[in-house]
Amino acid sequence: MPVPPDDTYRKGDEVFVFYRMDKRCQPTRKYIATLDAKQGAYRPRIGMSEGWVPATVSADQDKNVHAGEVSIAYSWVHFYTKQGRVADSESEWTEWYKPDDVRSTSFFSSVKLKQSLVPLGSRPELAIINFRWGGQNEIGHCAQWGDTGISASDRFLESFLDSAVVTSIQGKYEVWTVYIEDSTDMVKIADAAHIIFGEHHPVRRAKHVSGMYFLYPTAFEEGCVPTQETGSDGGAGLVDQKSFFRMVNAIERAGIPTRFPHCSGMYEQLASKRWTFQLALTPHLRLPPTVSVPRMLIEQGCEVAAAKAISALQAVKRQQAALRGEPIDKVATITKGVAKLGFSWEALDVKFWEKEDGLKNSLYQLTQMIEISDEYTAQPHDLEAIMIQEYIKHDLELRIYTVEGKVEAAIYTKFCRIKENLEFGDFEQSFVKDQAAKDWMDGDLAALEDGERQCRELSQHWLDWLHSQMCEVPPAIRFDFFVARHPGGEKGKAEVWTLEICELGFSMLAHKQLPKKVFAAMLKNCLSGPESGWTVEESACKRLKS
Repeated sequence: MPVPPDDTYRKGDEVFVFYRMDKRCQPTRKYIATLDAKQGAYRPRIGMSEGWVPATVSADQDKNVHAGEVSIAYSWVHFYTKQGRVADSESEWTEWYKPDDVRSTSFFSSVKLKQSLVPLGSRPELAIINFRWGGQNEIGHCAQWGDTGISASDRFLESFLDSAVVTSIQGKYEVWTVYIEDSTDMVKIADAAHIIFGEHHPVRRAKHVSGMYFLYPTAFEEGCVPTQETGSDGGAGLVDQKSFFRMVNAIERAGIPTRFPHCSGMYEQLASKRWTFQLALTPHLRLPPTVSVPRMLIEQGCEVAAAKAISALQAVKRQQAALRGEPIDKVATITKGVAKLGFSWEALDVKFWEKEDGLKNSLYQLTQMIEISDEYTAQPHDLEAIMIQEYIKHDLELRIYTVEGKVEAAIYTKFCRIKENLEFGDFEQSFVKDQAAKDWMDGDLAALEDGERQCRELSQHWLDWLHSQMCEVPPAIRFDFFVARHPGGEKGKAEVWTLEICELGFSMLAHKQLPKKVFAAMLKNCLSGPESGWTVEESACKRLKS
């Protein structure tokens, strides 16, 4: 965008100012600019949270007053919060804007059109439609995630914009926010995505349009006790997974690609964790023996389900050995494992078990009743199956971070204790390989290096698999692996297993350099693909001609 002429703005001048909601508004009172009053009054509330909005200069600009900034009053009357509170357009509220963030209306077009939120003649390089949490309770900050905040938080989106978007295409982008409070909001959008965000919507005039979803899909009923009482933010950001993916799929069908975290099919596969048992018999991917226990078996009785699950798990382990060319008769009997729920976050809903009786209890706790905050509560989720996996004895976990298909970071971590409730706790991390080997591998640095070499090779195998599922390599993704000293006791050798594939939005554990690289790759992905779009002026002319 060319630099505006060095003119002084005068009181009464009609201008556009580059509005940034998260910078301009108080955290508890953030206003989006909606296209009309109804889009701010009724859920789901939709409006522009960053971009050029109409305003009027409220006082002559003076280079010696307020560092030469421009005093403006917003002339657009439809500003609403996520709860539907309205900014008073008659309050004579004024704000100061830097000259670089102010443009005369003639800068965009010589044509004047009243009641237009976006400037005539404008065609942003990028428009982001972001779907974020709109409930009453706020998403809490987890220090372990670092300054970026967790991926469902406003801070994460703001970090992405500040780090990558503003520095690259300042003034040439827009952000439109859709506030989601529960499944009813998502169902409305799923049924009418092609109408709401059709070619007529101003967002579609941008050269590149991206859908970004800063929410956590869960299989638990929205607002239930396990959701509200796990963590400190009352389940903020957790939404019904079936409605969520139906909505994302509908937005994609309307021609708006998902750029965060991944396209709907891939994201659902990763979040559900179905890939773990679906690929357990692919030898080179090194997955622990894993099976899916259908809910119908569990409802017939946890004891029967546990027996069948362990039998199936043992069969998978034997078949894995056969596929690797190992003697089947030497396969050890499985006595320990973990039971996991899909669409679960932050290492929750993972239960350690020993023997058939332990698995029976884990299945019961994950599907029927569990103790939370010293009180029993039901488990109201709609998962069709529970994932069962052999417990892999290991020295540490290695997190491999890839950006645009290349390894950019490795962090060593460990859950050091199995808690009384059979969940994993006492999480520790290290950024230094030598220290990790000393603390967790009895100083066998060579074994850790051998394990890391294998994990990097495995990461490439998984990237190839992802490529086959998406027809593109994700901007960034994280792979977690178990690393153990060789079971035969051979020094300098390691054995590794795939633990998890973490979708874009993964915790970066306060890594200093990684967020900037990840955010840059995200922006590059947003700007990929052929250009499209139209100007508001072109659209107005088309309407007049018709």
